[in-house]
Amino acid sequence: MSWDQKISRAQALSKNESPVREVLGVFIKVANFQKNISQQLNGSEHHDIRSLLRFLPELKTLVNNLGSAPLQTAMASLADDWERWSNLLLQYWEQDSEISSPADAFLAFLLLQPYAQHVTGRMKVSSDSASPKCPACGNPPQLSVLRDFNNAAQRSLICSLCSTEWEFRRVLCPYCGEKNKDKLPIFSAEEFLQARVEACDTCKSYIKCIDLTRDGRAIPQVDDLATFALDLWAQEQGYGRRQPNMFLLPSE
Repeated sequence: MSWDQKISRAQALSKNESPVREVLGVFIKVANFQKNISQQLNGSEHHDIRSLLRFLPELKTLVNNLGSAPLQTAMASLADDWERWSNLLLQYWEQDSEISSPADAFLAFLLLQPYAQHVTGRMKVSSDSASPKCPACGNPPQLSVLRDFNNAAQRSLICSLCSTEWEFRRVLCPYCGEKNKDKLPIFSAEEFLQARVEACDTCKSYIKCIDLTRDGRAIPQVDDLATFALDLWAQEQGYGRRQPNMFLLPSE
């Protein structure tokens, strides 16, 4: 999906009075920032990850506009120390669990996501339909998606960082490999036509699924935010989301 499509969908959904209106507003600001990075990366053969540091002034402006105290504190702490920024970006890229705070992780995500999409968008990737890791960058999936395919629904996963999509088996937990359909319950709610919760009773995890066979207008990363109530419900039932949407993580 293009940045413009994501922005347009978020704008449409944010017109409704709902608890997620504010977070959709944040998403729109972030998507415009990332769209600008993506446009400046296009047309170039290769960019070292440190080339993203030239966007720090724009990132500082974005953080100020978002009005998040934890993000502003993290931004001030990192300041213009390019070595610390470079280490942070590399840590996030390599899925290092030792990143000091959620705010630092979110700042890295803001810069890295358009870069990751730029790099992996030039790759030719193939994947086993039972692989739970992104075949392009190795990160875990953020979402499951159902699409129309030969008069049926085909399941795929979407990477939490580079947004690469790859085919995945319908009856299989992406976290523990459980194959027994009786241990893989699916939950939905009438008010969210386009989304459902795909849970696993073996590892007590779940992944949000955006069902494009029921609403073709949905944009997975945006509709994930709009259906946050499903996440709250799933967590109340004792299920955990291994890779939550970055926009919904606590900032401190």
